[in-house]
Amino acid sequence: MGERMQGLPNFNYKVASGANESVVMNVIRRRGPISRVDIAKLTDLTPPTVTNITNKLMEWNYITEYMIGESSGGRRPVLLKANPDLADLVVIKARSREIVGYLINGGFEIKKQISHSIKDVKQEDALSLLLETIEACLAESSSTVAAVGIIVRGPVKFSEGISVFAPNIGWRNVPLKFIVEDKFHIPTFVENDVQAMAQGEYYYGPDREAKSLIFLGVSYGLAAGIVINGELYRGLSNSAGEFGHTTVDVAGPVCSCGNYGCLEALASEAALVAAMVKSIKEGRDSLVCDLVDGDMEAVRAEHVYQAAEQGDELAGRILRQIARYLGIGVANIINIFNPEMVIIGDGIVRGRKFIEETMQQTIRERALESCYGPASIRFSATGDESMLKGIVDLVLRNIL
Repeated sequence: MGERMQGLPNFNYKVASGANESVVMNVIRRRGPISRVDIAKLTDLTPPTVTNITNKLMEWNYITEYMIGESSGGRRPVLLKANPDLADLVVIKARSREIVGYLINGGFEIKKQISHSIKDVKQEDALSLLLETIEACLAESSSTVAAVGIIVRGPVKFSEGISVFAPNIGWRNVPLKFIVEDKFHIPTFVENDVQAMAQGEYYYGPDREAKSLIFLGVSYGLAAGIVINGELYRGLSNSAGEFGHTTVDVAGPVCSCGNYGCLEALASEAALVAAMVKSIKEGRDSLVCDLVDGDMEAVRAEHVYQAAEQGDELAGRILRQIARYLGIGVANIINIFNPEMVIIGDGIVRGRKFIEETMQQTIRERALESCYGPASIRFSATGDESMLKGIVDLVLRNIL
């Protein structure tokens, strides 16, 4: 590159000067407010080492003494918390029908949000909009932006920062990291949307004590984020988690990948819409038809949920059909991974009240008891929040 890459001044060098500093900083970011005693327990570092490191981090203004905690028998502990203004970051979310840019700090405070529709936009124009959005977010920051995080649908090569295939835009093997770094000279990281949500759920959700967690993101696509022994599993070619393209019905409908009977073609929101449109065109009555004024091209998942809320029989029946296939998918996950926790998130959560009972029953019927017994299964209602927390955590972890 023609210029030295920007970043938070001295940030990388100070913390990266010692692995223990990075470990302690990450624990405080994720678990704060937290006491030095609890930091020592979580990191297996000695209390004097933790004290020395936290004193350094306070001197550098990376952490602060937040409050006095409750006593467990001795002196009341001082609780530490990461300085939310540790870094400004730019996060870009290229999903569904829009590109959304955020100027966000290390405490997840959104300082600016900018949106651009990419419906019917050409691939190269979508890339131009992405760069324009980054530029606009940078202009809103009053301090140096430490890094850029980009969230895309579809598989990515994380280390190279390549969007292998973004189905909503049509990108194939687009080197987003190189393009952004070459233009702005800021460290850039590219992550799959479901992997970002999985990391946000694992590090900041209620199940962060779990050693194994599978996050199943179900929207118009379907994929999984896999956490094993506290680490995100990416697979040999960064493609782990493409669970939507496992076959559950060899005679099933064609999938977006070209195969037949994939779970995504039977249990996603795209499958939900396709089944509803097909049924209406075959002559079945539904409130969905009225909600879109008879325009079948305009049907979206939210119309099906809305119709179900109003007691529409066809919408309820199709949602239960989706739920059975989703239950088969979750049962397969439980049988393969035997995880502590399966979390179902993203758009499908809007239909939870109509699918949960059928899905859980199917899981009980199809999962092996030895695998199903110890597993917990829950829905997440924090899709975008988890996604943003996941990408911010990933970026800070890497620049640390």
